[in-house]
Amino acid sequence: MLLWVILAALTAVVLSFLLYPLVGGRDAVDERDAFNAAVYRDQLDEIGADRARGLIGKAEAEAARLEVARRLLAADENGAGASGEGPRGVLPRAAFIVVAIGLPLAVLGAYLFYGSPRLPDQPLAARLTDPAKEKDIGVLVARVEARLRAEPDEGAGWDAIAPIYLGGRRYADAAEAYRQAIRLLGPTAKRLSGLGQALVLEQEGLVTERARIALEEALKEDGTLVEPRILLAVAKEQGGNFEDALADWRGLLVLRQGDERWRSMIEGRIANVQARISGKQPPAMAMAPKAGPSAADIEAVQSMSPGERQAMVDSMVKKLAARLEADGDDLPGWLRLIRAYTVLGRSGDAKAAVAKAKDQFAGNAQAIEQLDMLAAELGLKS
Repeated sequence: MLLWVILAALTAVVLSFLLYPLVGGRDAVDERDAFNAAVYRDQLDEIGADRARGLIGKAEAEAARLEVARRLLAADENGAGASGEGPRGVLPRAAFIVVAIGLPLAVLGAYLFYGSPRLPDQPLAARLTDPAKEKDIGVLVARVEARLRAEPDEGAGWDAIAPIYLGGRRYADAAEAYRQAIRLLGPTAKRLSGLGQALVLEQEGLVTERARIALEEALKEDGTLVEPRILLAVAKEQGGNFEDALADWRGLLVLRQGDERWRSMIEGRIANVQARISGKQPPAMAMAPKAGPSAADIEAVQSMSPGERQAMVDSMVKKLAARLEADGDDLPGWLRLIRAYTVLGRSGDAKAAVAKAKDQFAGNAQAIEQLDMLAAELGLKS
C-alpha cells in the first residue's frame, strides 16, 4: 500500500510541473503586461513634463515619445490577445484534459501489461528467510553476515561462514572468521587447519610464523590431516631446510599411499627437494617466468652442466637484485630475493637484503612484520 501512495504522490508532483503553464501561467503574463503598460504611460507623462521645463530638446523628446509609445502599443496588444476568447483558450483546456487523464491511464496500462501487480513485496528480511533460497550461496552468506552483525559472539555463525569465505577466496575474511570461531568455540583440528590455510593463501603461498603455529596445533589435534602437513613441508622448503622437508614429504607419501589424488604431487615435491639437496636444478623451475618455459627452454636447461645451471640461477638472482635496487617498492620481490640468497647459501647477502628492504619500507608496519617473520623463519636474525 505504501508503494502506491508514493507513486501517486510522485505522479501528482510531475503533473503539477507539466500543467502549471496551462492553468496558472497566463494570469502572471496578464499582470506583467498591465504593469508594463502603466509604466510606459508614466514615462510619456514624464517626457512631456521634461519638455515643458526645457530639460530636453524638441527632437530628443519626440524620439523618446515615439519609442515609449511603441512599447506601450505592444503591451496593450499582448493584453488584448490574452484576454480574447478563441482557439487559443480551447487548446490549453484540451491539453489539460489529455495530460491529467491520459498520462495516468497510459502509465497504469503499461504497468498492467509489463508488470506483475499480483506479486507481493519481497523485502530483504523475507528473501533471507525464504526456503526457496536455501541453495543460493550469496543469500546464505548475507544471512549469516547479517546475524553476526547483530550477534558478534555467536560462534556457530563464524564457524559456518569461515570455510565459505575460504572457498570464495576471501582469505582475510576467512582468517578472521576462523579466529573468532576459535575464540568463542575453542580450537579444533579443523578450525586451526582452516586458519593456517587462510593465512598462507592471504600471503600468496608464504607460510608465515602465525600460519605455521596454527598448522602445527592442528596436527597436534589430528595427526591424519593432509593440508597442514603439506603446508608445513612447504614452509621447511621455503626456509631452506630441505632434509626435514624431504622427511615430511616421504612420511606424507606413506600416510597417503593408497590415495592417488595426492601421490603425483607428493612425488613431484620429493623429486624437487632431492634435486636441491644434491645441488641439481629442480625439475620444476622455481624462478621460471609466469607464462612457463617452452619445450626448447626445458631441453636447454636439461642439457646444461651443474655449473652452467648454477650460473643461470646466479644470473637470475643478480637480475632480481638489480631490479630491486632500481625499484625497491616490490615487497614480494624482496621476499623472493631473501629466500633465493638463503637457498644459495649466501646468508650474508640475505641479511643485507633484509636490512635494505626494511630501509625501503620504513614506516610500513605490515611490510616490516613480513620481513621480520621471514628472517625468523630462515634463521637470519642475529
